[in-house]
Amino acid sequence: MNTNIAHHLRPFFHTYLTKQRGLSPHTLKSYRDTFKLFLEYLQSKRRATTPLSVTSLDPKTVLAFLEHLEDARVGRGNSPQTRNQRLAAIQCFFKYLSLHYPDLQRLAERIHNIPHKRTPQKTAEFLDRKEMDALLTQPRTDTGDGIRDLAILIYLYNTGARATEAVQTRLSWFDFSNRLVAITGKGNKQRITPLWPSSVQLLQLYAKQYRRKPKFGGQDVFFIDQRGLPFTRFGIRTLVKKYLRLAAMQCPSLATKKLSAHSLRHTTAVHLLESRVEPNVIKAWLGHASVTSTDHYLNTDLNTKRRILERFGAPLYVASVLEPKTGQSPDQLLNWLKDL
Repeated sequence: MNTNIAHHLRPFFHTYLTKQRGLSPHTLKSYRDTFKLFLEYLQSKRRATTPLSVTSLDPKTVLAFLEHLEDARVGRGNSPQTRNQRLAAIQCFFKYLSLHYPDLQRLAERIHNIPHKRTPQKTAEFLDRKEMDALLTQPRTDTGDGIRDLAILIYLYNTGARATEAVQTRLSWFDFSNRLVAITGKGNKQRITPLWPSSVQLLQLYAKQYRRKPKFGGQDVFFIDQRGLPFTRFGIRTLVKKYLRLAAMQCPSLATKKLSAHSLRHTTAVHLLESRVEPNVIKAWLGHASVTSTDHYLNTDLNTKRRILERFGAPLYVASVLEPKTGQSPDQLLNWLKDL
């Protein structure tokens, strides 16, 4: 058996994580960074020039690396949460090794038994209904980019999509006639989410009239920025923070909260909960369902989801934006009527 770490890391990333487990690019980058740090640490602690061996990675070595990560004086000063993420990546690597090399099963079990550090549970910040209304009124709806920005905000709120899922959204995901979107989330798992009628009208208005022509390779990408490129996670976060900052001037309570693009996902969950939706259904709605196919909340049918959406209630502001404006030309009114 070849014990060289490099020999095993390549198939671990290219085959196991990517092809077999289908992890997201974001998770792959996190795992990559973990092993870059881990290998740099191991190199700094050894004098030999021979290749690093997987058999030299015992629990004592892994624990020393984790302590180094948290050490603010000589290490990186990482938080317990980051420490746990790095440990999870290393444990995943040893799980992969144990599947292919039975001789390493015992070592893998010992690495797997390294405990994750307990961390304080953070309270998820969210927007109440008044704050959400204030946020949605910020984009200028007399401009194409304003319509696009409002479409992004309502899409995040209606579906509970992650920022990553929003930037990956494709035109082909939508079934506007049936008011549905099929979101592909973490682990390439797909969930079908219903849309409010006003969400459909707004998203169609953006797609037909205001979506910029994408540059080569992004023809199916739904949200396009000013350069004709797909939005990035950073772009979504910047957009949401911009409108949160503007909304805080109108609704001061927003200034007291630490909010981000992910807060809209929390807001969706809380508003669903306030609508007396069962927690397990909310997990399925947001794509947090267990991979176990027998879990009953994975089988939530679309009619149930539609009833939930009606209880949830679409923001009145979005519907008002889509009403015909006084002073519009007959051609503009005809175009608006065609989009209804």
